[in-house]
Amino acid sequence: MTIKTILIADDHPLFSGAIGGILKDLLPDHQILSAPDVDSLQKVAERETELSLLLLDLNMPGAVGFSALSWFVGNFPATPVIMISANGHSTTVRKALDFGAAAFIEKSADKATIEQCVLAVLHGETGLHPNLTISSRPTQLETIDTAAAIASLTPQQLKVASMLVEGLLNKQIAYELNVKEATIKAHMTEIMRKLGVFSRTQAVLALSQLAAEQPQEHAP
Repeated sequence: MTIKTILIADDHPLFSGAIGGILKDLLPDHQILSAPDVDSLQKVAERETELSLLLLDLNMPGAVGFSALSWFVGNFPATPVIMISANGHSTTVRKALDFGAAAFIEKSADKATIEQCVLAVLHGETGLHPNLTISSRPTQLETIDTAAAIASLTPQQLKVASMLVEGLLNKQIAYELNVKEATIKAHMTEIMRKLGVFSRTQAVLALSQLAAEQPQEHAP
């Protein structure tokens, strides 16, 4: 008998452990796995054949905004994603849903809300977030096209793209990934082709469209 699996992708062990505890009580027949960064997320996703659900932190190491969500949804469309974040900005929530997340949970949510959302998503419901309204600004088509292009990147190309946005040069990226600079140049050519751009600057601007809106600070 194949064991169904839920993956929690979050780099904060305390939060990941707390969510894992909730899920173990709620779904005792599921295996709960964790991944602290995008590289680990990709490896688990490609290894596990019965992945029922992904809970994905917005600010994952190795991701540019929603790039990890876009990549996962494009490569594993049958597995629903619940995006989790402390950033509940309405535009952030809207982007998450437009990029393919089934639901959005803020990290301040209580146990009952988390359980309700997880069960609803596992039963096929989508577009779930209590504060999302029809007035939330829709994501621009150009940005959605960029998200679709991200989904076509290989895991290694996604790493290169993330480092590109961080401002690293080809030589630096090659050093970090322990490959030849020529390999990075080849990846860059493919990344720009898939994004439909013709320079590193244009690639960075396109990828930056996947950044999340930051919540406004409240005046004291």
